[in-house]
Amino acid sequence: VLGQNLVAIIFSQNLVAIIFSLLHGLKYFAGGASISLTYIASERTIPGYGGGMSSAKAALESDTKVLAFEAGRKGKIRVNTISAGPLGSRAAKAIGFIEKMIEYSYVNAPLQKELLADEVGNTAAFLVSPLASAITGSTVYVDNGLNTMGLAVDSPTVSSLL
Repeated sequence: VLGQNLVAIIFSQNLVAIIFSLLHGLKYFAGGASISLTYIASERTIPGYGGGMSSAKAALESDTKVLAFEAGRKGKIRVNTISAGPLGSRAAKAIGFIEKMIEYSYVNAPLQKELLADEVGNTAAFLVSPLASAITGSTVYVDNGLNTMGLAVDSPTVSSLL
């Protein structure tokens, strides 16, 4: 179990920062867009990914909707979050088992391919562009479709059905 200070830091980095940046940005970024990053652990159990991080991401996704309303009404600012699948980034390597998560995603996601950082970046570029001018309050999944799966295809029980 993580200490209170670490949980407070996790929430601060994932939630408080976006709230304060939007509050202060309302007068400077009217008509702009805000994007945050979340992960599917906000809504599904990912063993080893708890300790405050999953609940912070769930709070972030919930507040994305509320902030979309508030920032939209006050400054015409769009607020969205991207739920990226597992990537082999420097930050993700701190999780300790990211390679296993990437392998699981590769085997079980509908698109069965490695997720690239550019794909997440391209989604962010789209969300801040005029092409997404009517999108706000959304969680956009960039995970090769892994979020759509209910059962692991690599499970012996399920794979025998395919």
